[in-house]
Amino acid sequence: MSAVWILRNVRRQVGAHPRLVLAAGAAFSLLTMVAGGTTLGTRAVARWGAFVGQNVHVIAYLDEDADQERAAGLADILRRAPTVTQVTIVEPATALARLGASAAAFGADAKALDGLEPAFFPRSIEISLAPAADLTLRAGDLAKRLRGAPGVAQVDAMSAGLARLSVWVKIGRTLGAAILVASGLVTFLALVAVFLRSRVAVATRSAVLTRLGETPALIRLPSGLWMAAAAVLGGGAGAIVVTQAGQPLLSRLESSLGIVSTLPSPLLGRAEVALGLGFVLLVGLAMGYLAAPVPRTDDHD
Repeated sequence: MSAVWILRNVRRQVGAHPRLVLAAGAAFSLLTMVAGGTTLGTRAVARWGAFVGQNVHVIAYLDEDADQERAAGLADILRRAPTVTQVTIVEPATALARLGASAAAFGADAKALDGLEPAFFPRSIEISLAPAADLTLRAGDLAKRLRGAPGVAQVDAMSAGLARLSVWVKIGRTLGAAILVASGLVTFLALVAVFLRSRVAVATRSAVLTRLGETPALIRLPSGLWMAAAAVLGGGAGAIVVTQAGQPLLSRLESSLGIVSTLPSPLLGRAEVALGLGFVLLVGLAMGYLAAPVPRTDDHD
């Protein structure tokens, strides 16, 4: 059997069942979007957790008479605490520079800060804690201890922000798992429906070719090829949707949650997209190949 014959049969099947081809493409597009969306969602939630873990959890503002030596001594003591991962001394000039950078980022008028001087800002110590489920409680406990330390004027445990971000991370994980299960089930049912409908659509053709003496492999090959083509086209469309719409959607969600992380945004690499399309192609080829029933000759005697 020549390649021309196989391609002709592929065109005939596509022309005879256009709705089935579109349904197959839509099912594989959904499969790609679920897989790609799950990957991006998993990376986004991990990024949120890292943001919570790497963020500054406690800020100790020092007295006006606390010099650099006293600040360095207190910072050294804090670094020895087992739950502390990073301690940074923020000088007044640095605090003023940060305020100017934040104002510029939010589009504020820089002239409003012209009258400010470093002396208006107290020297402070920023403390980051190791990620843990009880991070908010640990930050509060450390803040309570620091409030009685010599040279410390005020302590901010950042408890409201930490609690809110931790809750959103947990909600993101739970919601993501629920969406994954629901969308995975819908995708599975769609693929099963396409598979069963394909068996019905090519049953007559398979029976005729079986009587003509064609081998099962050649009978099934055209069905496998058009299903693989539908899988690649549908999967490619789904990959485009995920890569083009996923990043802006995550950016808007993080912006609404107040998450501004220095970590790279989650993306799907070209190799991952290519690997995913290759997997979808193999699944489509196998589905189409196995969907074509090959009746035994003695069934029609």
